[in-house]
Amino acid sequence: MSENELQRMLASGPRRTGMPAVTRRDMLRRMGIAAGGMSMAAWLAACGVSGENGNGGGGNGEEEKDSLTTTEATGQLNFANWPLYIDRAGKRRPTITDFEKASGATVNYQEVIQDNQSFFGQIREPLSQGQAIEWDLIVVTDWMIAKMIRLGYLETLDHSKLPNFEANAAGIYKDPSYDPGNQHSVPWQSGITGIGYNPELTGREITSFNDLFDPEFEGKVGMFTEMYDTMNLTLLGLGVTPQDATNEDAEAARDKLIEQRDAGIVRKYYGNEYADALVREDIALTMAWSGDIFQLQFDKPELQFVVPDEGGILWVDNLAIPQNAPNPIDAMQFMDFVYDPEIAAQITGWVNYICPVPAAKDLLLTQGEDDPYYKQVAESPLVFPTPEMEARLHHYKTLSEEDEAVWNDLFGEVVQG
Repeated sequence: MSENELQRMLASGPRRTGMPAVTRRDMLRRMGIAAGGMSMAAWLAACGVSGENGNGGGGNGEEEKDSLTTTEATGQLNFANWPLYIDRAGKRRPTITDFEKASGATVNYQEVIQDNQSFFGQIREPLSQGQAIEWDLIVVTDWMIAKMIRLGYLETLDHSKLPNFEANAAGIYKDPSYDPGNQHSVPWQSGITGIGYNPELTGREITSFNDLFDPEFEGKVGMFTEMYDTMNLTLLGLGVTPQDATNEDAEAARDKLIEQRDAGIVRKYYGNEYADALVREDIALTMAWSGDIFQLQFDKPELQFVVPDEGGILWVDNLAIPQNAPNPIDAMQFMDFVYDPEIAAQITGWVNYICPVPAAKDLLLTQGEDDPYYKQVAESPLVFPTPEMEARLHHYKTLSEEDEAVWNDLFGEVVQG
C-alpha cells in the first residue's frame, strides 16, 4: 500500500454502525467507582496535579534535533495512556482495533499513566540523556506538555500528516498558549475546572467564583489541593488572566485563599475525593472538574456544574511523541486517525470528557435515536461546551521552572498553614 493510499484510508476512517454496548459508566459501576465510591478523577486525574520542582535535566526548549528517527511508518506503535481513557467493548478497544485494520500496524496499548508527575519521573532520566523511551505516543496534561517542550523532550509534529486535525479540530484547541501552533501536541480529551454545587443545599444558583468565598457557606465549601487549578481559578476570580499573571498576582491569590481559609469557609482542601464529599452532602459547593460532575449527574441529577462569570480553566490532555521515539510516523498516523469525527464520537461516547472534534456531536445524536444514553452525552455542555462557555475558558499559566517553584511555595502556605 502506498503512503497516499494509507493516508486516504486513515483520513476517511472506518464506518461503524454502532457504539460499544458497555459504557465507561458501566465499567466504573462494576469497579465500584460510581457515585458514592472512589472519585472518577482517581482514575482520570490528568486534569490537575501540582507542578514539580527541580532541575529539568539535559535538554532545553531551544535545542533542535536533526530529524525524526524515521520518515516511514514501521507498522508498530507503543502507546501509553491513563486508565479508562479510551473506548472499550468487553476486553476490546475498538478504536485501537480500527486503527490496526486501517493502517496495518500493531499497537501495544498500555494503561500505565496514573498521574503526570509519577509518569514523568519514570521517563525523565532517559529523556534527559537524549535516549529513547519505550513509548512512541503518550498522553499528558497541558502544563506537563509545556514543561517537556521547555526541556526539549518532545518531537516536532509534521502537520502535513495531520489533515484530519487541521480540518476537524475545534478552534479553541488550535495554537494553544502551552504549545503555540500545536508544534508538539494535539489534544486527546479535555475538561473544565469550575464549580460544582448542589442547589438544594446552596438555596440559590451559583454563578460567581466569589460564591466560594461567601460566609453564608461557612464550612460547606470544597477547594482543591492542586496548585495549578486553585491558583489559576483564583487569579480569574481576581480579574487576572492567568497567562498575564505575575508572581505579584500569585501572591494576591495566595492572600485571598488564606483569608477564605482563616474565615472557616473551607471545609477541606480536596484531591480526588471531593466528588464523594459532594455526593454525601458534606459540602454544598466546591471547585470541580466537569467530567466528574457529568458522571455524578446520572445518579444525582440535581448536581450542577458552572463556569464562573469570571472564567474557568480548560485543561487539555494531549497526545505527544517523546524525543527519539522509534515509530514517530505511526504515532502521527494515530493522532490523525482519532480526529476522524466517527472515531472521535466513538471515543467520546465511552469516555464522556470534552471532545475536541465538534462534528462528533451530530454522530452521537444520530446514535441517540436508538439509545438515549448517547443523546444525553451529545446534548451535555460538559461534553460539548456552548460557545458562551468556551468564551470564558482559559489555559493554565505557562510557568518557567523558577516561577513554578515560587507558585508551589505560595500555595503551600495556603494548604499547609
